[in-house]
Order: sequence, then structure tokens, then C-alpha cells
Amino acid sequence: MGNARLESLLRKEQTSQAHSLIQPFLHQETDWSMDQIFHILSASNQLEDAIEGMRQFCLQTNLSENMRVGLEFLYSHGFLDDLELLIEKNLASSNEQNRNWAKLYRVIFNRRKRRQKPHEYLTRLSAFHVAERELICMKDMLHVYAYFELRQYGMLGNYVDRLQSMIYDIDNEMLRQLFQIKLDEIWMTYYWKRNEMIMARKYGYKILKQTFNPRKKIDIHNAMGLGYVFDSYEQAIGHARDGLHIAQDINHSPGIYGISNYTIPFISAFHRQVEGVQSNDQAEMAHIALANGDIETCVSILEAFSNLSPFQQYYLGKAKKDKHLLEESHRRFIKEQSDYFYAMMPLQELKQLT
Repeated sequence: MGNARLESLLRKEQTSQAHSLIQPFLHQETDWSMDQIFHILSASNQLEDAIEGMRQFCLQTNLSENMRVGLEFLYSHGFLDDLELLIEKNLASSNEQNRNWAKLYRVIFNRRKRRQKPHEYLTRLSAFHVAERELICMKDMLHVYAYFELRQYGMLGNYVDRLQSMIYDIDNEMLRQLFQIKLDEIWMTYYWKRNEMIMARKYGYKILKQTFNPRKKIDIHNAMGLGYVFDSYEQAIGHARDGLHIAQDINHSPGIYGISNYTIPFISAFHRQVEGVQSNDQAEMAHIALANGDIETCVSILEAFSNLSPFQQYYLGKAKKDKHLLEESHRRFIKEQSDYFYAMMPLQELKQLT
């Protein structure tokens, strides 16, 4: 029996088991909150079975509040195909509140599916006029994600305090918990880019302890690995490998590719620990060549680029011992991205050249 066939059968069996687990709650769902249901399921079942049970519950519930909260549960756990189904179900609801939630989550869904670039979904967001605290939170978070993708990290501070205040006042326990984990990730990134690593790691470890979402764990381990790059090769590469192992366990292709081709090569090359390390990314190939002392290959790769990023300017400046390139890299990290963490790289190299 092929692997795909076996996986399909196992999935059907898991779905059938989950369906039987949630039937009592569907018949009496006005008596239980989603948070209570999840705690009951996770107390008496394997975590993956409890999550699968909640996935099924989100798709089958007909209670308006649960249909809305289910959108966030499915999104937060990476069930995007199911999220699309629940968006359509909410759009067809007679409840205007549910339809409003569905419209906003359609923007969220398109962003996650890479169907819209940051400027495009920011433009769409400007047309949404919402008054509910929960939807204001989601709009603010989408603004934060856009600025993160645009590497405009200095803009994050415009939203985090308001988000914290609003999330604290959300009544639904499950929604509040899911939003808080997302805000903690924003706080982690905010402090990371300000080079305040004690605070950044505090939030990173908090998320790893609290989240049940393997995709979220991949993201956090990846960020934590990069955040340890100046302090400890062992801790940096350890987090990166932990993230890669989780990605491989759940066959998460973006995580596998990103950590294998960017994070691990970057950490390894920065610490000159590149034996057996490879990358499909040209810039990281140059970085690996630099770590091996192959200056000619490094320079040849980077000088073929029409435009250099601050990272690539740092690699080339380090290879050529060019103070101007390093100074420009440092300036761009700060002025263009408000990234005081990675701005340390060209600064450290400049100090070695003086």
C-alpha cells in the first residue's frame, strides 16, 4: 500500500474518531464553551485527536458565536481548507455579525494563501469599518503582519499596546487565548528587532510552552534560532533543528525549505560551521563560500546581483573588507527596516576593521 493511500486511510479513521468524540457537545453546545470542550477533549485524548475533534466541531457547529470563534481556531491551527469552508458558511448566515467576520477572514485567508501582497490587503482593509473589539484586533494584527512582511518593524509599536488592552477585554476565553498567543509573537518580534533579546526570548519561550499549533512552534523555533545567532551557535542551531524536525514530522514544506535553505545556512556560515551545509539560495551560497574562505566565489555571486539587500551588502562588505558597504548595510537596516538586531552584523565587522 502506497504512503499516500495509507495516510488517506489514517486520516479518515482519525476523522471518524473525532466525529464520535464531538457528537455529545454538538447536541448540547449551548451548555459548553469551545474552551471547555477543548479542555475536556484534551484531558481524555491525545492532543492531536483533541485538535482534530475541535476541527470537526468548528465545521459542524451551528451556534453563531462558535461559528465565529471557529474561524480563528481553524486559522490559528493552519487548517486553511477548512477555514475556507467555514468562511462560506458564515457568509451564508442570517447573522450580520457572522457575515462581517467572514468578510474579514476572507482577507486573512487570501493573505495566508499568498494571493495578496501587503499593500493590496492593506488597501482592502481600509474599506472595512468595524466596531467590534474582536474585529478591530484582527485588523490591527493584519496591519502588523503587513509591516512585518514589508520589514518596517518600527511600525509595530503603533499597535501592540492597543492590542494588549483590547485582548484583555475579550469575553470569549478561547478567542482571547488564541489572540494572546498571536500578540505574544508580535511582542517577541518587536523586542527582537529592537535588539532587546531578554524580553524577546521571554515571549518566545512562553509561546512554545502554551501553543498547541505545530506550525506556530516551527515559526517560533526559527525566530529563536536566529535570535541566538550572536550569543551561541549551539542554542541557535538547536532551535533551528527543532523547528526543522517539527516541519518534517508534519510535512510542512515552507518550514522545511525555509529552515534548510536560509536559517541553518545563515547560522552555520555566521559561525563558520559549514561542513556539509548547503543552500539553494544564491545569497546564502555566497555566505557559505565566505565562511569557507572562498572570497572569489562569494564576491562573484553577489556582484552579479542588480540590487543588494542590507544582508547582501553585509556579506559583500565583509568579503571585500569594504567599510563603505558595511556602513551602508548598517544604515539601511536601521533606516529602512528599524532592525537594530541585524544592524549589529555590519557594525561588528566595522569594529574589526578599525
